[in-house]
Amino acid sequence: MKQRKQFKWIMSLVLICFFVTTNAQDTEKKSIGEAVYSEYQKNGIDKALKMYKTAKMKNSDKYVWTEWELNRIGYVIMNEDQDLDAAEKVFKLNMEEYPTAANPYDSYADYLLEKGQTDEAKEYFKKSIAIAEKSDKEDEQTRIMSASKGKLAKLEKKDKQLAFLQGDWKVESTGYTDGKEAMTMKSHDKISYNEDVNALLIRHFNAQNESDGIRMIAYDAMDDTFDIAYISPDGMQGIETSTMKMETKSPTEFTFMDKYVSRTGKDVVLKHDLQKISDNELKWVIYEKNDAGEWQKMYAMHMTK
Repeated sequence: MKQRKQFKWIMSLVLICFFVTTNAQDTEKKSIGEAVYSEYQKNGIDKALKMYKTAKMKNSDKYVWTEWELNRIGYVIMNEDQDLDAAEKVFKLNMEEYPTAANPYDSYADYLLEKGQTDEAKEYFKKSIAIAEKSDKEDEQTRIMSASKGKLAKLEKKDKQLAFLQGDWKVESTGYTDGKEAMTMKSHDKISYNEDVNALLIRHFNAQNESDGIRMIAYDAMDDTFDIAYISPDGMQGIETSTMKMETKSPTEFTFMDKYVSRTGKDVVLKHDLQKISDNELKWVIYEKNDAGEWQKMYAMHMTK
């Protein structure tokens, strides 16, 4: 069902781009996509594609020719007509016709997902991304690349890399000043993964079980980072944001580079070392750089379920 909704969303975008493109053309020209689809409905996909090639050779000036023409009817045939064999031929022809365009590869990957061929779909999303990254077209650099990277990340479960943090945690924290222990405190966190927004939700509570803020952590496929938003119940400072880059050192050891801009406009970088002792125990240490440029312990947490 989610895949179907995704296709409907894609189709909406495709149709918008299609109409924008065709409106800019000579109004007397016909849509080659509509002509192909009409022929498909009457005589099947093979004759429809033969008509496409004949029209291109003999009557090219009568039709609108863009990658969106075949792309649009490919989705219609796949989603509305439920004819996967015909859709495959349309998407493949579009890749042949526009080998240097990113979107035909993204669309063929969607077709492969519909067929349940996940590994093959990943490869075509990667091809789409590789083309978009080198493209000088804004649409490919932004919308197409974002769509391909997002779907690839979803397949590789990158948005759920931190899913092991889910649960109710008791937290014993130690704060440090100039590298020396300055304070200790107890609190607890309730961490869950929200499927609706593909984000980790962390609810912080103090020792008195009062809300101590909420964090939302969402994976950003475009930059291969996690975007973090924090809302404090007391500070009334709006939403504080940061960006975190994750490095997996081992199945149980992770390092995060946390970047944000302070209220005074200073760029701040923190290093987080996270160690998974077991499914029910974590050690989390946060470092900041001192004046000598050395990482100095700032905060340490021992978390247990």
